[in-house]
Parts: sequence; C-alpha cells; structure tokens
Amino acid sequence: MPRSLAGQTVLVAASEERTEAIARRLRSEGANVVPFPTVRIDAAPNLRKLDDALRKWRSYDWVVFTSTNGVRAAIARAGTLRLGLGTRPPRIAAVGPATKALAEAEGLSVDAMPAEFLTDAIAPTLGSVAGSRVLLVRSSLGRKSLAERLRADGAHVDEVSAYEARLSAPDVSRLPAASGIDLVVFTSGSTVQNLVALLPPPYLGVLRDRAVAVCIGPVTADVARASGFRVSIVAREHTVPGLLRALQEVPAIG
Repeated sequence: MPRSLAGQTVLVAASEERTEAIARRLRSEGANVVPFPTVRIDAAPNLRKLDDALRKWRSYDWVVFTSTNGVRAAIARAGTLRLGLGTRPPRIAAVGPATKALAEAEGLSVDAMPAEFLTDAIAPTLGSVAGSRVLLVRSSLGRKSLAERLRADGAHVDEVSAYEARLSAPDVSRLPAASGIDLVVFTSGSTVQNLVALLPPPYLGVLRDRAVAVCIGPVTADVARASGFRVSIVAREHTVPGLLRALQEVPAIG
C-alpha cells in the first residue's frame, strides 16, 4: 500500500532554486522536511561561446534547451547583450514541460518536446537533422550523448556552456540524525554526487542503510544506485510535479 507522508522525515537534496518549493509541498502532505540544497546554479565563467551563439541566433535551424536553467541563462545574457531571441529561425526544442513553459513565457515558441522528458529522448523529436545547424544550451557538466547522436545524424552541433551546477554549502551541522531520515529526494545526478561529497562518511553510511531514495528520473536513479542508495521509486514523469506524485507511491515499510 502507498506510504503516508504524514510523520515521515524527508531529506530534500535539490538545487537552491528548487529545494524550498519541494519542501513546502511535502510539508503540506504532513512530512517532516529537511531542506538540504546541494547544487548552486551560477553563470558559466566564460560566456564567450554563449555570446557568439546568441549573436548568430538566426543562423541555427534548432536551439535545444535541456533545462530551465539554460533558458534563464540564455535570456539573461541576451538581455545584457540587447539581443532579441523571438525570431524564426531557429525552431526551439525543450526537454520537458517546465522548460517549455519558461521558454514560452519568455517569448520563445517551442516546436518540439519528447514524450519522455529526458535529454537523450530529444533527438528523435527533431526529425531529420542532416545538414542542420543545432545549438545546445547546456550546463558545463551536461551529458554529451545528445550532441553525439545529433552529429551521427548529420547535424552541425554547437554546444555552449550557459551555466554551471556547483557544489552548494548547506549547514551540515543542522542535519538531524541519519537514523531518523526515511526518504531522500534527488532531483538530478548532481544532487546525488554533491550530497555524497558534503556528508561525513559515517553519516552517509547510516543514511544509505536507513533511508530509501526517490528520484526524478532514470538517469538520476542510476547515479543514486551507483552511489550506494536504495532507490525505491523513479518518477514516471521526469519533472518536479511528477516527483512529488511519485512520493505518494513509495511503498510503506514494515
């Protein structure tokens, strides 16, 4: 049967931007929430490639956004450069509904979005890309597989680092005892890796043994398993709302 979140202690390992929103929703379900942001989003240290790409925006056939952070970074930088991006071409692809919604709120009509909200699922949604020019707006740590797939399909791909996902600095001393944490929420592979980097090994060992992990998608789940966590469920819809729904489906223990 599904687990009631009432009285459950949930550690939320997410970006600084996402952690409190997730925490508020979980508190409304009766959970005891431990917000623990492990990722800080910063501008890329070298924006030259992004600037060059934004200045030749209309030369691309497709621009692909793999996260809301990429949209924010591109729009902010275009504003600094006094460039308008609401032109055709290019066509716009977004990894999922949150990225699509933000892009469209900023005046960018989205033409393609995969049914499964994964970066590696974007390529088939673009159709034939042979000879096309494609701009990928991504993190400096973003996966290379999409660019490799598009190049294999004949596209000319420019990859630009628009932002960096850095290690955050939450107060580890304020964490409750690891033995009292029931669930750990992960919103990306970086949140997993950074949590492991931040926690003292004895605390981490107890957390792995005691808590179960709920992950936003299969890539995140793979990282969590490789990091020693017991993954209880992976959200079917790889979004924050999908993750919150998945938390309602975690099987009760005992």
